[in-house]
Amino acid sequence: MIELLATNLFVLRSWALDSGLVIARNIMESAEQVLENMPETTVMEDDLLICSACQGSTDPFYQTYNLIMSGCIMALIGIVGLGGNCLVVRVYLSRTQRIHSSSIYLAALACSDFFLILTALFLFVLEAWRHHNQPSIAWLYVNGTPFIFPLASVFQTSSVYFCVAAAVDCFISVVVPSLKGMCCTPHRARITVLTIMGFCLLYNIPHVFEVHKVSCWDDTANVTSSQICPTTFRQNVFYYTVYYTYMYTTFMAVGPLLLLIVINICVVSMVVYRSKTRPPAGKGGEITERGTGIAEEAEESDLTSLILVVFFFIFCNSTALFVNFLEMILAANATEENPPSNIFVYLVDFSNLLIVVNGTANFFCYLLFGASFKRTLKEILNPRQKLKLRVDESNEIIPVGWKSEPTKLEGAALL
Repeated sequence: MIELLATNLFVLRSWALDSGLVIARNIMESAEQVLENMPETTVMEDDLLICSACQGSTDPFYQTYNLIMSGCIMALIGIVGLGGNCLVVRVYLSRTQRIHSSSIYLAALACSDFFLILTALFLFVLEAWRHHNQPSIAWLYVNGTPFIFPLASVFQTSSVYFCVAAAVDCFISVVVPSLKGMCCTPHRARITVLTIMGFCLLYNIPHVFEVHKVSCWDDTANVTSSQICPTTFRQNVFYYTVYYTYMYTTFMAVGPLLLLIVINICVVSMVVYRSKTRPPAGKGGEITERGTGIAEEAEESDLTSLILVVFFFIFCNSTALFVNFLEMILAANATEENPPSNIFVYLVDFSNLLIVVNGTANFFCYLLFGASFKRTLKEILNPRQKLKLRVDESNEIIPVGWKSEPTKLEGAALL
């Protein structure tokens, strides 16, 4: 039974693994340290598990920290992220944007981030508040988590691979433009999005069988309650080694992160090279049309925003990976005389917050640096102001300025 209690202490931390990037084997070592240093005073009441055994920490200071970090800050950032991602989906699926493959990937990424933030708010915000005399929130959390947890894993995976797909699309357009006409099409992008989503669903099926609701004894209120604990399937050593140590590291942690770093370096290098070798605008007749200038400026700004989105993804997840490596080091140095520090749970909360920040920040990258995004958003928010477009020799739609539709009074005056 002590082995079950030790596993319960780190099952919630495994949700942070799915929300960040971490080597699962290190967490197994941390769990072994918890098992070795667990006090033998954990008791049962009528063979029921003590509810506090499934909490990361019962320290009052940590409970306050968790409430501020996850219950308040994450909730506020998450609400902004939900609204921002709705606007991103609306913009990139608009008539003028969905003709580009990159817009399909960014819309899919925003949709995935929306649901990732939504599930994170359920798993972490409700979890923070339920320990503060909130029985309704506690009931909702305990009964909903076995269903929300697998969905959160699906959207975490899809966010990673939609970001990779957008980065690969950007790489082809910038570094290998000869393949752009064949690979970077809206039809191929839609097929890629559906394929990624199918892979994410299949990959995360095991998470459905990892947690369940159990009855437990609340030793503070002296009543029978319910708690979320790992299943025997989740505790299987072979499953944990194969799925978390090898598959998770390859497909969710180091693999995508290294690929994104390499792609971003190549894209940034090519952009810098082109900016140095490009002839000055307006000299020698190279760039004389106003519409072409606007189009190139918009393309450059959109490329900048996409590079920043990938960079921010790398930053947030690299930081989460560093945090978990730090956790590994602290756990490895723990002994019976010096048990693992409670800093573990603080680091986990920080990693969870980074994931929500990452899903929210993309909207501001588009808003601040994406010219076509701002232009389309302005048109959506102010439908009376229409964008003037023209079609160039290669059948590309070129923006050339804005026009305002006349009001009824102005129209009558014109007549």
